[in-house]
Amino acid sequence: MQTPLSRAASAPRARAPRRPLAAALTLVAAIALAPGPAAAQGGDKKAIAEAAFVRGRELMDQGKPAEACPKFEESSRLDPSVGAFLNLGLCNEQLGRTATAWARYKEAATLAHATGDTDRLRIAEEFAGKLAPKLSRLRIDAETPAAGLVIKRNGEVVGAALLGDPIPVDPGEHTIGATAPGFLSWSTKIVVGKDADAKTVSVPALVAAPNVKPVEKETSDAPPAASGTNGLRIAAFVAGGVGVAALGVGAVFGGLASSDVGKADPLCPEKKCNAEGFALIEGAQTKALASTIGFGVGGAALAAGVVLFFVSRSAPKEPGPEAPRAWLVPSFGPHGGGASILGTF
Repeated sequence: MQTPLSRAASAPRARAPRRPLAAALTLVAAIALAPGPAAAQGGDKKAIAEAAFVRGRELMDQGKPAEACPKFEESSRLDPSVGAFLNLGLCNEQLGRTATAWARYKEAATLAHATGDTDRLRIAEEFAGKLAPKLSRLRIDAETPAAGLVIKRNGEVVGAALLGDPIPVDPGEHTIGATAPGFLSWSTKIVVGKDADAKTVSVPALVAAPNVKPVEKETSDAPPAASGTNGLRIAAFVAGGVGVAALGVGAVFGGLASSDVGKADPLCPEKKCNAEGFALIEGAQTKALASTIGFGVGGAALAAGVVLFFVSRSAPKEPGPEAPRAWLVPSFGPHGGGASILGTF
């Protein structure tokens, strides 16, 4: 196995032009001497994390930071460690990804603070602090945000809370896109320079898609009111249904009344009924009354349904301030019944 010094020998040469040699050697020593993954995971995950860390250091020694970074990423994913995060910061900084490198140094500092590693905490904070003034930033504004607006940078959603604020980004080309329901999508590209560059992208008001109604920002919870024509049509069917049901009731009670009369005839010779026959006659009269009422209400309801149906077909498409309304009101009398239509037409 290589010595710690030889595994980190390539790092000082890459970083020396940007900081004193002593500081670079301090970081390299801290990274090289630090164990890769800590013993937080067990089994093969720990072994894989350790192997990825060692391979990453070998690639860094060979001057291949682009190949080393994925190794440290995998090592930190399987078993987060201060050493893995410091190496991630180092390789990303060598690749010019200043924002990513700064974030990794900060992660190393946070983990070192949590584990009480004061030496590497100081180193991580020092390197993050020296890189912070060099961060390039991108500001994204939305002039008139539509309802449901989603803004993405390089495919990643930018939270609404970040709009209007300069956010640290890696130098290079960035694609900004915006979408919203009912609108045409919009996108643009912008190149952010190195060393404290500042750029701004303004997302314009999106153009409504043809033949598509944009989503309103504020919608009412109340359901749309039915038109006068639809209301009359519904009333017509309701009245028709009531009519059919009432006619059915009338027919049933009529049949029962006839049955009672038939049973009473043998018990009432010469129209003189005994107690049982008298009871059957009274029951037949009550059922006959119910039958009469049923037929009366049913007929009136059916007639009302027909009237309402034809009125609904001839009602104007755009009713006035008050749409037509109708009610079916049944009425009952001592010897019959019926129904009336009340409302405005």
